[in-house]
Amino acid sequence: MTQPDAQFWESISREFPPDLVSLLRERFARGETFELIAEEFVSSTDYSEDQGRNLLETFVHHGFLEKGQRYVCACARDERLTAEEAREAVCARCREAFKDKEGGATTVTEMYFSIGTPTRDVRWVLALHGMNTRGPWQEDFNWMLSRAYGYSVPVAIYKYGVVRPGAILRFRQRQLTKSLLQKIKRLSGESFGSGFGGVPDVIAHSFGTWLIGHALESDPRLRVGRMILVGCILRPDFDWRPLFERGQVDRVLCHYSTGDFWGRIAHYIIPDSGPSGRRGFNDRDAVAHYETKNLPHSGYFDQTKMDEFYKSVWQPFLTASTSRN
Repeated sequence: MTQPDAQFWESISREFPPDLVSLLRERFARGETFELIAEEFVSSTDYSEDQGRNLLETFVHHGFLEKGQRYVCACARDERLTAEEAREAVCARCREAFKDKEGGATTVTEMYFSIGTPTRDVRWVLALHGMNTRGPWQEDFNWMLSRAYGYSVPVAIYKYGVVRPGAILRFRQRQLTKSLLQKIKRLSGESFGSGFGGVPDVIAHSFGTWLIGHALESDPRLRVGRMILVGCILRPDFDWRPLFERGQVDRVLCHYSTGDFWGRIAHYIIPDSGPSGRRGFNDRDAVAHYETKNLPHSGYFDQTKMDEFYKSVWQPFLTASTSRN
């Protein structure tokens, strides 16, 4: 079953109440099989059952949900039945004859469902901050991962400090890139030895995106899993294809914003950088992209927005079963 893309979610939010759409989006974002009935779907909101049903029917029309029937025995235990079992004379669960039950044999309710796809495990994550901050968002991201999966996902928070003056000097860039390489290799070895898996997924912001991109480019032996780049300052023509061909990276997501001022001017200040955080990469086939309008350079980490982005954009990217390989 196909999944709604970002453009569909944006358009459907203009047709239906956005917070009702958000509830449904959260269910899809988990990548799991789920089922809903209209009454239950709206029970935690102020919207009517008809509004919920109309939204669900729209998803059926577009092929994102399937529609069926839920059969429940009229006994006190509300036993769930298959369609075949509901046609029998005796309930297959409680072993009582349907004709003897008060209120009839079974309750039949319209049901909407989605068949989930196998998901990919997130073993551990490396978080890289920008050059004008020590990255307090990384601790919030760590907590968010634990809440999302119900278990502790190790997050290595790489703190290289505040390097605003040094970032414009090429020798300092080389020092920081080499330091990151050494850190990833050491952590990968420790993680593998602890049973978490050898390579990390990466979420990087601003100068952290520059560092991870150039670290991979400078050492063909370096391996990472999936990369989420926000407020990216790599050049839009950065060549990802050799990295994919060598198996250095699984997949890359560039989450960019038309309102990223620092992304727009970074290349005037930092050597070999560019405005990919403002408009994305030139190669749309190699790199996945998600655009947010008018968001400032560090706006991704506003607490409310980060939670929303994680559920609807970042988590589905990290856990989707598909791979480039």
